Amino acid sequence: MNKLMNRIRERAGARSASRAKAFGGAVALAGLFATGLVVKTHLSPAPRQKNEQRHNGYVQSLKSSELEWLARNIYHEARGESWEGMLAVGLVTLNRVASPDYPDTVEEVVKEYKQFSWFWDGLSDKVADRKAWKRAKAAAAEVMLNPDLPLAREFRGVTHYHADYVAPYWAGTKMEVTTIGKHVFYM
Repeated sequence: MNKLMNRIRERAGARSASRAKAFGGAVALAGLFATGLVVKTHLSPAPRQKNEQRHNGYVQSLKSSELEWLARNIYHEARGESWEGMLAVGLVTLNRVASPDYPDTVEEVVKEYKQFSWFWDGLSDKVADRKAWKRAKAAAAEVMLNPDLPLAREFRGVTHYHADYVAPYWAGTKMEVTTIGKHVFYM
């Protein structure tokens, strides 16, 4: 029986207990390293950053206060909305700047008395959601640098919106254009 066991060990490449322990430790270490690579590949933020950078080139090059104020307005008014909803809020803000009925800069439009609730609600205006902030800056850059957006053509003259869960006094005096996400837009 011992002869048979020795022959099986030789063919199977069996090692002494101390050699097996050392070999097992090396295998375990290699396995942990490989697992780490797999986890890093699948859970690392690096691939997500690649996807989120579609606008980062020109977002980073635009450091103007106009872009900053437009991004703030988009962030606070529409950070939970779709990309189209964020663009729509940006377009309304820019339409007001272009209108003779409103101030001439994005900052003045946003700060105009009780026009955008986030600025007048008394709550902190600190940016808490970094991912939404990046999207808001990208949306601001998109509407500022791309006046030929299909949505921009559809939104010519649209200067008002409100959340669908409120009924502002002025809604009956405006022409409803569309609803995107939780916002109703008017001319």
